[in-house]
Amino acid sequence: MQHPLIPGGARAPGRPTTRSVAFAALEVIVAVVAATLVVAALQGLTSASDLGSVYLLAVLAVAIARGELAALATAALGVLTFNFFYIAPRHQLAIAHSQDFVQLIVLLIAAVVVGRLAAVARQRAAEAESRAGTAAAREREAKLLAEVASAILAGHSVESQLQSISARVATATGASYARLTLETVPSPGADEIAVGLNARARRAWLYVAADSTWTADELQRLSEPFGRLIDVAVERDQVAHRAAEADAAQRADVARTAILHAISHDLRSPLTAITTAGSALRGSGVTETERAELIDVIESEGVRLAKLVDDLLDLSRIEAGAVAPQRDWCDLHDVVASAVAQLQTAHPIEFALPDDMPLVRADAAQLERVFSNLVENAIKFSPPDAPVRISGAATPSLVTVRVTDQGRGIGKQERSHVFEPFFRGRGAQGAGSGLGLAISRGFVEANGGRIVLQTGSGRGTSFAVSFPVARQPLAEPSPRVASGPPGEAEALA
Repeated sequence: MQHPLIPGGARAPGRPTTRSVAFAALEVIVAVVAATLVVAALQGLTSASDLGSVYLLAVLAVAIARGELAALATAALGVLTFNFFYIAPRHQLAIAHSQDFVQLIVLLIAAVVVGRLAAVARQRAAEAESRAGTAAAREREAKLLAEVASAILAGHSVESQLQSISARVATATGASYARLTLETVPSPGADEIAVGLNARARRAWLYVAADSTWTADELQRLSEPFGRLIDVAVERDQVAHRAAEADAAQRADVARTAILHAISHDLRSPLTAITTAGSALRGSGVTETERAELIDVIESEGVRLAKLVDDLLDLSRIEAGAVAPQRDWCDLHDVVASAVAQLQTAHPIEFALPDDMPLVRADAAQLERVFSNLVENAIKFSPPDAPVRISGAATPSLVTVRVTDQGRGIGKQERSHVFEPFFRGRGAQGAGSGLGLAISRGFVEANGGRIVLQTGSGRGTSFAVSFPVARQPLAEPSPRVASGPPGEAEALA
């Protein structure tokens, strides 16, 4: 088990305890007894006075194990023991010969020097071990901080990365789990180490399970760098939010300017015509033929204004997500035929829809608006004698209706803008608000379909409207029955 204050488990220096002193005294006694027994065993081979160096081994062993004070005690006890048992007169703490006294003094000095050197070596080894443990701890912290920084910088926000960061902390610290929370008041569990993170932007807390191999002090070291990382992430989110708001405001200004310009232009022309025609009708010299023509102008321009208002209302509902289609089974043959009939156009139109197209679940009125806009748009950009082709196809997953003109196509620069509100491409000079394709896409997508532009330069343009094939009703009505009264179609569905 690691020491609670020193990384890597090295023992911190401090006041010795009674238990440690007792163990040290026991080790000193055991070392001296062992050295005495060795001298007793070897005294038959040589004189006892020559075996005093054996006690140096005991001093060296105790110095390595217990330090300098224990080594000095071992040296003193060893000299006294050697004197008592092996220096004449034996079994007395007395010295009969001066050379024996010198030998004991030399032995004591040697023992003190050996003990001192061994103790210094032991202390330096402990310091090196402590530094190695500290370096290893700092390396672990740096690695964890690098992983957390990568996770925060790679994510969208701090909140979205909390679980990922917690998992990384648990793995790095050897804990069974960890959790990172952004909260004002800490809420640690019973077996959790709580660390407050020094973040200026948001108050955050790190909770690590108590079975972590990191100590509380080591975890506390994460407070400052973790707090700085959270500050960076919060600041990044705020900058991104402000940038998004600025971009949205700029887009809104551009859209507002475009809308005002388009509305002012589209409203001014019919209003001017209506006002002029109304003023002319007040004149006394207006003939019946001129009166009829002026009334036709007022009616046609009024219809044009009404259509513009309807388009604007539809666009506002689409952009607000309030289309709310009334879905029912629809026969695309009938929907397309009704859309073309509403146009009352003399332009040639070629129908090529297959007879076996499945029914789709959609709002028939909204689809009529879609195909009416597409056919009207195709007529506008087709030569007078070139028919607009309406074709279709069905696969196991999709049913598609394609409206194709024979115009000059759409340039590459314009293709990405054709579905934008108020966009008028291909050099259109005639009437039109530029809302038809935007409304068509909104209605198609609201009904679960997709509209795609298929065009090239100089070879015509197609708009393909596709819907997923739904499970067909039990009794599929024929095209004639589907175009009849609503009650019959509902009965068959």
